[in-house]
Amino acid sequence: MGALKRACKVLFAISNLQVALSYPQLQNQFRRREVGANNLENEYDYIVVGGGQAGLVVANRLSEDPGASVLIIEHGYFDDTDTLLQPQSAVKYPPQNLYNLTSVPQIGLLNRTQNVYSAYVVGGGSAINGMMLNRGSARDYDNWERLENPGWGWNDLLPYFVKSTTLQAPSPQLQEDFNITWNASSYGTGPIHVSYAPFQWPGTKVQYKGLVEAGAVPQLDGADGHAWGVFWFTSAIDNTTITRSYARNRYYDPVMNRTNLHIITGWRVNDIMFNEHKHATGIRMQERGTANGQDTTTVKSKREIILAAGSLHSPQVLQRSGIGPQWLLDQANIDVLVDLPGVGSNLQDHPASRTTFNYTTNVEPNSNTASWNATFAQWVQDEWNSYRRGPMSQTVGNVAGLLPLKVTSPDAWEKIVEEYRSQEAGQYLPSHYSSEQIAGYAAQREILSDAMSSDDSAVLEYPFNGAGSASLVVIKGVSRGTVLLNTTDIWAEPVLDYRTFSNPVDIEVQIESVKWTRRLHQTASMQTLGPVELVPGPNITSEEALIQLERNTSSSTTAHLSGTCAMMPQYLGGVVDSQLLVYGVTGLSVADSSIMPLIPGAHLCATVYAVAEKAADLIKARHGSK
Repeated sequence: MGALKRACKVLFAISNLQVALSYPQLQNQFRRREVGANNLENEYDYIVVGGGQAGLVVANRLSEDPGASVLIIEHGYFDDTDTLLQPQSAVKYPPQNLYNLTSVPQIGLLNRTQNVYSAYVVGGGSAINGMMLNRGSARDYDNWERLENPGWGWNDLLPYFVKSTTLQAPSPQLQEDFNITWNASSYGTGPIHVSYAPFQWPGTKVQYKGLVEAGAVPQLDGADGHAWGVFWFTSAIDNTTITRSYARNRYYDPVMNRTNLHIITGWRVNDIMFNEHKHATGIRMQERGTANGQDTTTVKSKREIILAAGSLHSPQVLQRSGIGPQWLLDQANIDVLVDLPGVGSNLQDHPASRTTFNYTTNVEPNSNTASWNATFAQWVQDEWNSYRRGPMSQTVGNVAGLLPLKVTSPDAWEKIVEEYRSQEAGQYLPSHYSSEQIAGYAAQREILSDAMSSDDSAVLEYPFNGAGSASLVVIKGVSRGTVLLNTTDIWAEPVLDYRTFSNPVDIEVQIESVKWTRRLHQTASMQTLGPVELVPGPNITSEEALIQLERNTSSSTTAHLSGTCAMMPQYLGGVVDSQLLVYGVTGLSVADSSIMPLIPGAHLCATVYAVAEKAADLIKARHGSK
């Protein structure tokens, strides 16, 4: 009888494990291989700084080699709450999972400060985002290669986009009803499950037609490189459980019991240690809540240290380690190891504003129906509680217009591009930019000018979901910001300046987008909704009034920080080369959104997965790992 009981316990444990793997919200019951400072090895083959999205991908792939030991160091903690996994978490970000800082006042936004969204949790940005898993156009990534980064064009990155994802197709009924299309070859059998919400608002079909009438080219799938026009895109939702599919539960949890993979949370990496040959030999770190710079712990690296702390903190770690602009390090009283002016510059994000129309004859039901129809509101709850479907299964939608400048501004695009080309390269850049950085921006400007003149590269993202309010997202911004050490307290959060609309071309493009939105609502299809303009409002018509409104209401960010450790040649102000190795030292690389020299016209999550997958292959190849 005792043996039978033991066997039953084993079977029960196996059953529970299977359930947990199917339902990630239960996985907190199964302890990960988390270590404390007293259990750390003295050295690891690889140290990954940051247990966010990119860091977990890189650590997963490096630890595939059983002969390679890997340590992940994350300043945040695990979040095992069920709410993080629900579709509604797309717009609800727990404050404990975000760093607490704001930008400096933005001159281009009438001196308003702006939020800075940077994840402070295992899983990083993939744990707190809108779960829009779209990709940029092929040109977006080919432009990276044009900046002398061989191996980083669209054809080089596509295999990594494919490798990281598994597509769960919509039901035949939903596919037919909404004409949802996709290119199956754009997806593989990778860890991240992507899907279309099982419920879509019927008004979306009307808006889709309206965008086509307003000049948007319908595409089969933006994920195959054709990310311009109008198309359906996927969400990072596993449709078998209707839960978030992200780096923690898809890249880390399935491999957390590898004996060669350790993670420590609640510790900050202060700096990288180097020997006399400028080779990275280890890191210094300290526990949250301890006195800054004191009671630090060191861990050595045998092969390589990989910075994956994101566009906010990867440059900060480099700067604290003596790698960065000499003028900044001198002000902070930090010994200069490598004068690398580009560290912390080239900051890019996607600024956004909104337009709002009251649809007086909107299709029912719509996102406002539950506010006045108690029967529908109850149905919404019942559908979710009983079947995990209905409106509560949505994140932030699955369809958008990605519009080239020729579409949003058919009469003025040539003038705007010419104005941009004719600027002095350093005219609107930060005053501390070096001659190399100015040359690098001049190279970017040539590429961006070509993109803005093309039919296959968007400047505006216009997501829609059957409602009258929509974001106007600037996705080819030409302004450049900075992330720099606080020179009076190097342990404080860095000083972030988006420099939104510092280049006047950005606000010109945004004003043209507002005008396009008005034309959109004059199309035959959109007129069936009875649109009445509320924001900006029909009384705001002059260029000056529109500019004032945009400066007063736009946001600097859609949580897409990128570019602060740019992958470009050093003579163009770059920080890492095409192998992602930091210039001037050895044994140190960067593998997160900070390496993107130009921000793609997409939400960054899918691109970060691809970058991290490719980074892992580069690292393994140079060290002969399996």
